[in-house]
Amino acid sequence: MRLMPVMFEDHTLAGFRPLAWSVPVSELRCGILNPRERVERVFGQPPILLVRSFLEPLAAELGHATGPDTIEGALPGSLLESVVLVSPRLGADWERLEALQREAEHTSDGFCIVDGEGLLAAVVPRADLADWLGSWRAWRDQADASGAWRDPTTPVPRWEPPQTLPGREERPGWRRLWDLIPATAAAISDDLERIGEFLPARRIWGALPVEPEQAVWTSPVALQTAPQRGLGDLVTAGDPARVWLGPDCRLAAGVAIDAREGPVVLGAGVEVMPHSYLAGPLFVGSGSRIKAGATIYGETSLGAVNRVAGEIGESTFLDFVNKQHDGFIGHSYLGSWCNLGAMTTNSDLKNTYGTIRVDLGQGAEDTGLRFVGLLMGEHGKTAIGTLFNTGTTVGFASNVFGTGFPAKRLDSFTWGDGRSDDRHDPRRATETAATVMQRRGCRLTDGCRRIFEGLA
Repeated sequence: MRLMPVMFEDHTLAGFRPLAWSVPVSELRCGILNPRERVERVFGQPPILLVRSFLEPLAAELGHATGPDTIEGALPGSLLESVVLVSPRLGADWERLEALQREAEHTSDGFCIVDGEGLLAAVVPRADLADWLGSWRAWRDQADASGAWRDPTTPVPRWEPPQTLPGREERPGWRRLWDLIPATAAAISDDLERIGEFLPARRIWGALPVEPEQAVWTSPVALQTAPQRGLGDLVTAGDPARVWLGPDCRLAAGVAIDAREGPVVLGAGVEVMPHSYLAGPLFVGSGSRIKAGATIYGETSLGAVNRVAGEIGESTFLDFVNKQHDGFIGHSYLGSWCNLGAMTTNSDLKNTYGTIRVDLGQGAEDTGLRFVGLLMGEHGKTAIGTLFNTGTTVGFASNVFGTGFPAKRLDSFTWGDGRSDDRHDPRRATETAATVMQRRGCRLTDGCRRIFEGLA
C-alpha cells in the first residue's frame, strides 16, 4: 500500500448543519452515493475517518477505522509513501477525485487543493505526516473544549494545516448544506455511470440491523433496466432503458415513470403503489415504499427504507425517513429517522422571488439561491399540519408542533415552535429513538446513545 485515503472533518462542518450535528459530512448523500463511498471506490479501499470524538464510537460500531492513532499504527513496516487527506467538501466531482488519485501516485513532494473555506484535499508525504496529524489532534481537542458541538452560536475554531505544500490548486468546493440540493441531478447521472449495473453494499450511518441477514439495505444490488424486467410499458416518457430496477421491485398498475430529464434508479425491494408519478433524475434506496398517488419530481434522492407519500421535489432524504401522508416537501434535505406528520409542508420560494437567507447559528446568510426549503437534522419530528417557511432549519431530535409557522431556526432538542425555552428532554428523545429504530429492524447502540449525550 503506497497511498492511504483519509477523510477528515474540520471547522467547515458547521456549514452543513443541522445534518452535521450528528452526521459526518462524509456520510451526506448527494445523488446515489455519499463522499466516503466515492473515495472508497476511487482508491480501492475504505478511507480512515477523522471525526469528532463523540462520533468515533458509532463509526467503530459500523466498522470504520478512525483517528490519528490508526494512521500512525499502520506506518511501521508498511510501504506507505503518502496519506491522501480528502474533505467531503470536494463534492461529487468524480473526475477531480480520480485526478487526485493519479496525482497522488506520481508526487513525492505533496500538494493541496483549497478554497476560501479551507482545505479540500492534500497529499501529505510520510515525512510530514506527524506534523499534520498533531495539528488535527490539537484542533479537535480545542473544538471539543469550545462547546461548539452543542451551541450553534459558538464559532467552531478554524483548522489551519501546519505547512504549505509545494503544489497548490484553488477550486470551489461545497460550502453549505444547501449546495448539495442543486448538485443532486448531475450526481445521480454521474454516479450511475461509475457504478454501472451494481449498487454497492451500504454502511448506513447509525443503522445497525438487529438481524443483519434480513437487512436489504446493506447488500449490493444488481440492477436491470425496465425493458429487461418486462416493465417498459410503465415508462410513459423518455427512454425505458434509463430506468434501472433492483431485484424484488414491485411496481403497481397505474405507475407512471418519466425518464426524459434523467435516469430513475430504484434499489432492491422498492414498492411503488398505484397511480404514482416518478420523474428522473431520481434515486430511491432499497426497501423503500412510495405510497399510492405520490408525486416524486426529479432531482430527488431518497434513502433506504423511506416511506413517502404526497408531493416531493428536488429534495434529498437520508435513510429511514417517514413522510407517509400528503403535503409538499421541496428543495429540502432531511436526516435519517425524521417523521413528518400528515400535511407537513414547506415553502421553498419567497413571494418576492428573491434569494433565500438561512440561519445555521451564526446569523442569517444569503444562500444566493431562489429555492431553499427545509433542512432537518436526524430524529426530527413534526405534528400534523406543520408549515415551514423558506429556508427553515430544524436541529437534531427536535419535536415541532404549534400554530402558525415555527421559528426559522430551531436548535437541537427543540420542543414546540422554537419561540419558547421549552426543550425536548434528551433522555426521552433517546427512548423514542430506540422505539423508532426497533420498528425498522435496527437497534440503538451505545454509539448512538453517545451522540444524544454529546449533543444534549
